[in-house]
Amino acid sequence: MHKHFSKDLDNRLAAIEGHIAAIRRMMANGRECEELLVQLSAAESSLNKVAKIILKDHLNSCVRESIERGESNILESFNSILDKYI
Repeated sequence: MHKHFSKDLDNRLAAIEGHIAAIRRMMANGRECEELLVQLSAAESSLNKVAKIILKDHLNSCVRESIERGESNILESFNSILDKYI
């Protein structure tokens, strides 16, 4: 795990895993589409929060450190990550 990642981030991912498992059970039990979509939206929101934490960490640590070392190509790399993520 990245040196900057916390137990909180791991706990968030574990909660998302549990949420996905619950959604799979709901599907297997034939729950209504509306219920599934609400739960999928909640899981997606949680996953986006984790991605935001990781993205901010990358910017505030890796990108900053690379810029301080004079590695200007890091901005191109960061822009590429943004293009893939957003």
